[in-house]
Parts: sequence; structure tokens; C-alpha cells
Amino acid sequence: MFLSLLSGLLFALSWPSRGIPMLIFVAFIPLFIVEDHVLKNRAHYNKYAVLLYSWLAFAIFNALTTWWIVFASVPGVLMAVFLNSFFMAIPFYLMHVGRRVLPGKQGVASLLILWLSFEYLHLDWEMSWSWLNLGNVFAGLPRWVQWYEYTGALGGTAWVILMNISLYSLYKTYMVPLETITVQQTLEIEDKKEKQRVETYLKNVQQFQLVKRRALTGLGTFLFLIIPPVVSLVIWNRYEMPDDPVEVVVVQPGRDPYLRPDGLRQVQEWTDSLILLAEEKITENTRFVVAPEAVLPGSFWLNNPEAHYGYRKLRNHAMQYDNLAWVAGSMMYREYGAEEQHPATARKFRNSDVYYDAYNGALFLDSEGNMDTYFKSKLVPGIERMPFATLLKPIGQLVEYFGGTSGSMGLQPDRGVFTGPDGTRVAPVICYESIYGEYLNGYIRNGAELIFIITNDGWWRDTPGYRQHNQYARLRAIETRRSIARAAKTGISGFVDPMGRVYQLTPWWEPAVIRQEMHKNNEITFYVRNGDFLGRMAVFLVILLLLYMGSQSIIRKKQPKGRV
Repeated sequence: MFLSLLSGLLFALSWPSRGIPMLIFVAFIPLFIVEDHVLKNRAHYNKYAVLLYSWLAFAIFNALTTWWIVFASVPGVLMAVFLNSFFMAIPFYLMHVGRRVLPGKQGVASLLILWLSFEYLHLDWEMSWSWLNLGNVFAGLPRWVQWYEYTGALGGTAWVILMNISLYSLYKTYMVPLETITVQQTLEIEDKKEKQRVETYLKNVQQFQLVKRRALTGLGTFLFLIIPPVVSLVIWNRYEMPDDPVEVVVVQPGRDPYLRPDGLRQVQEWTDSLILLAEEKITENTRFVVAPEAVLPGSFWLNNPEAHYGYRKLRNHAMQYDNLAWVAGSMMYREYGAEEQHPATARKFRNSDVYYDAYNGALFLDSEGNMDTYFKSKLVPGIERMPFATLLKPIGQLVEYFGGTSGSMGLQPDRGVFTGPDGTRVAPVICYESIYGEYLNGYIRNGAELIFIITNDGWWRDTPGYRQHNQYARLRAIETRRSIARAAKTGISGFVDPMGRVYQLTPWWEPAVIRQEMHKNNEITFYVRNGDFLGRMAVFLVILLLLYMGSQSIIRKKQPKGRV
């Protein structure tokens, strides 16, 4: 149990934004030791022992790293800590099962494809929670991972696992001291001196083989450690920044997300103060003003946008300039007519047969009077969407009581892109969506030249959550080679260039407004073009591995007892 706790602690201590990333290169090793001990003494352990030990380790990792979710939702933190850690334990347990049923001396190398498959499949299903995908650990070290433009964050995951496997293999070679090596075979030589000479020779050969194995394993470990950052530094020094500037203003109102406006007058005050804050930095060259997620107070009904005060004020403000556009977050709603078909996410008004949808949306308004919208579609499980809502509907009221949701907010199938009056195309990424690399690729393939991340991290209070979220944006910039403007309601707001460097980070929980020239880019990286190809390859190989494991298990069951 101590080793499981140690493993979970090493994972947690490696995590951004204040962790030591190098610790993750040894975080699996205590679990490998546990698994090897259970394998060698399987008669004394339950067949699920490795699953339970690894579940404990990953529960510690999840709890110490994402405990702050409790400020937003109790069901959310339970899902993140207990369920996500169980999902993490599955690939580790499957690696152990493979070692039990497959012929020969199976090592831990299969964990590489099993874990990559897990992270890839975990990106896109009802229970997706990819906050702790291992490749995210390098978010604070952009100089190390410039090669993410080819592999995405899954490449970082592969690096982490390869380093753990290599270091564990090196550790095992040193667990056999040279002086303990003896000749196992019986030599039928009568001459004692000759027998001693041959035994010494054979012992020297075995010692040489061990030293050779140590040297080769050490060399391989060193190469695994040094090659990725060296490649990254080469890319870093050779990368040419795009030179097509667009002036962008980011507004951070610094307002508590738990506060609700007390009537129309306060709705007007909050909206007007947002515009006044932006005016401090707007110039005749400003092309976009970016405001956070859900920053516009009041209910924005898409059926009648003119009724919304914020819509009218931002549109009128933008039209005072020649080439200005607002991108701001708002809660949006759409009512469906009696005969109109509604999606599964729609809900009923109380005491009525009329349906409506609720969206976490981004609103675009420009100087030409144009309006566009985008609806967040990667929703947070347990908070914005109830996983398997139909199945879990009976516990819906209990979930809502503890701050979750029993249904789902509305979605949109494609990654919408806003086009400014000057022709600049931007990706409106809302909060949680920014942790999904391949998901963001959809905006880039749809023509986005810049990325705007609008978020509301104040739900988590002053905890590691908002700092982790801010760091993850740096990985998305590298993967897509797009400049990013990040607007957070309470911080951290700022700018990220295509190499992952950050600028003008704002203080926490204070009103702020910043302005910067962002360089738009039309380049399509290998990762944007091919997505998480490492994950797809791993899934294919895991299917073959599981089929092989299944066939070997059947063969073993059919063998007569006592036969090896």
C-alpha cells in the first residue's frame, strides 16, 4: 500500500503549475514494483489485487490534483476522483493480466499502447475527463515539447511511459548484484582446477552480460530522456514567427461568478462597466475585444436578441468603430415552437408543453452589425452534462441538489469560426474545450487563424485549478501554431504566442484590461492535419493484444492440469 501511495504522490507532485515535471518519469515505478511482486506471488493475492493497488494510486493522484472541483460541484469531484482513477487503473491492470496469461517472460512494455488507447478513447465519450492526460504535465515547459506540433499531447504521454519503463528496466538490472551471480549448471569435470577455471569463466561471462545489459539499458534510457528536448530546442531555434499582426484587447471584469444581477439596473451597470473597461485599451487599430465566458448578464433568447441589453450595447459600441468586433460569453436560450422538432437536450418549461434549449455560448458582434454565435459542445461531465442521462435520470434530482445537472446543455455539431470585419477568422473556444487538442483542430481546419479562449475559472476559487487551465493553453498554441488570447472572468487572462510563451498575465480576481498584437497564421501543422494518430495506432495494436490474450487464455484452460 505504501508504494501505491508513493506513486500517487509522485504523480501529483509532478503536475503544473507548481509541480516538478521530472518526477513523472519515475511515478509509475512504485506501481511496477507492486505489480511484479503480486505476479511472483500470485497464489497469495486476489486476482484483482493489482487493480485495487493501482486504483488507490490514481485516486491519490486525482484527489491531490483536482480536489478544487468541489467548489463547483460535489458530483463533479466524485466523478473526477473516484471514477477517473478507476478508468486509469484499467490499462495498468490489463498490462498485469497480459503478463499472467501470455507465454514467455512478459515485461511492462504493453502499458505504452494500453495507456495511449485509454487516453485516446477517454477523449470522446460521455464520461470524458482528460484534465490529467499525462502529456499535459509539460504545459509549463514549452521549450521541451515543441514537437507537439507533430504528435499532440499524446506524444508527451508516450514519452512519460517510455521513460518509466526504461528507468524501471534499469532499476531491475541493478537489483541483481554482480557478486551474487553464480554458475547454475552442474559441470561434470573431474579436474578441480579445470572445473574452477571453467566456472570462473562462465561466471565472468554472465557478469559481462549483466554489465552489458545495464549499459545498453542505461544508454537507451539516456536517449529517451535527451532526444525529445533536443529535438524541441532545434524546432524552437528554427521556428519563424508569422508576421501578420492583429490588435486584440482582452477584458477581465474580476467579478465573482456566483453573483447574479439584482434586477435590470444591475444588468445595465455590469454591461456598461465592461464596455468602459475595454475603452481604456481600444485604439483605432483594435480589431477584436475578447470578454470571458458568461460575462454578459441576463438571459439571451436567440428568438429575440433585441430584448437583451448586453446585445444592444455591444453591437452599438462595435458600430462606433470601422473594423471592430466583440467576442463575449453569454448564457443563451432557444425556444421551440409547438410544431418544431427539438433535440434531446431540450427541456420543458414548468407547467407547459413548450420546450427550450440552454447553451453556454459565445456571441460575436461587429462594426457592420453582424451577429454570430457558437455553442460550447465539450461539456463538463456532472456539471454541464449528466453522463448517460437517460440511464441515470432517476437520480437526477439528487445530482442537481449537490450542484450538478440531470440533463445536458445544448450543443452544436461543428466547430464554428467567427470572421471579423477585416477578414480575420478566429476560434471561439469556451473553457473546458481548451484541454482537447484534437477537438481544437476542428476550428483550425475550418479556417481559424487565431484562438480566443473565453473562460470562467472563478468557480474553483483561488486553487490550482485556474492555474493548471491557464498552462494548458500553451500546449494548444504549440499543437496548432496559433496565437491565443485568453479572457478569464477572474483571471488568469493573457496572451500566448505560437511557441507557447505567455505575455501580460493578469492578476487573480482583479478587474484588468490588456492589449497586444497577435500574429495570425494559416499554417496547418502535422498534428492539425492528422490528429491523435498515436492514439488510433495504439487502439489497433491493443485490439490485437486483447485478441492474443483471449486466445492464450482459452488455450491454457483447455490444457490438461499439470501440463506446462
